[in-house]
Amino acid sequence: MVVIVQLEPEIELEQNFSALAMVDSEHGVKPLNTLKPIAFLGADAAPVVTALYKLEAHFLPTLVPAHAKLERVVQGLEPLGFLGAVFIGVPNTEALGVMDSLSSSAERDGAVDTIGVMRGTQGSHLLEDGLLAALDAVQYRGFGANAVVIGGGAAASAAVQVARAGLKSLTIAAPDRPHAEKLARNAPAGVVTRTMTWEEPDFLEAIERADLILICEPKVRLDPRLLQPYHTLAEVVSETSLSVALERIGGQTIPFRKIRAQHLAAQLEFVTGRKFRLEGLL
Repeated sequence: MVVIVQLEPEIELEQNFSALAMVDSEHGVKPLNTLKPIAFLGADAAPVVTALYKLEAHFLPTLVPAHAKLERVVQGLEPLGFLGAVFIGVPNTEALGVMDSLSSSAERDGAVDTIGVMRGTQGSHLLEDGLLAALDAVQYRGFGANAVVIGGGAAASAAVQVARAGLKSLTIAAPDRPHAEKLARNAPAGVVTRTMTWEEPDFLEAIERADLILICEPKVRLDPRLLQPYHTLAEVVSETSLSVALERIGGQTIPFRKIRAQHLAAQLEFVTGRKFRLEGLL
């Protein structure tokens, strides 16, 4: 069962809570006062809410309707007893303007994917945490490696931080030079960075020389013939057909589902203070 609630502060709190008062589960009926809700937003949120409900965690996953106004949702979180909010899918840039405070990652990446309400509303962007955790889960050793980040948005900004794992060099391939150079300015100190667009001839050479390839832009179509057994491919924002091609020749892939699970675990920890193991759930 997926619980849907419209969060609008001007509606009486009692009426809002009545929508969540009793929740079905395979063990019977749970009263709401044993569970604190977390709001889930985004076009891809519904299946995640369903999967988390089956987990029977110590919170109530609550799907917010797509038409709900974000500012009203944010304003209603604390008064309605919500632990916070989680964005599934594309991070939200509109939320930057309605937070009481922003984490350094949200400011750096220009987007919010998680909202906590411990001391006012705090917006954060936790893809970096999820990506580093996914690399660690497969025991990827990045020390001395050469990496290529493909993309120009918030996901690419987060992926650039993988250089903290001890990378030797980082090539940033964005839709244009200004995007690439902006991302390079946020790269960790001590890492050799190179910027280009993914349309430049040098881009293919960078792929061939890379040890780690992080795809943050699904619109970019790489020729599978460029992949080599020494490559590790990370699907940062969506599934690609390249993972199958790379596995076929003996390369390593970090599929989107694993990155998404680690990312969501980081989001839930930010909101609840608890650690979650979500591998295989999503």
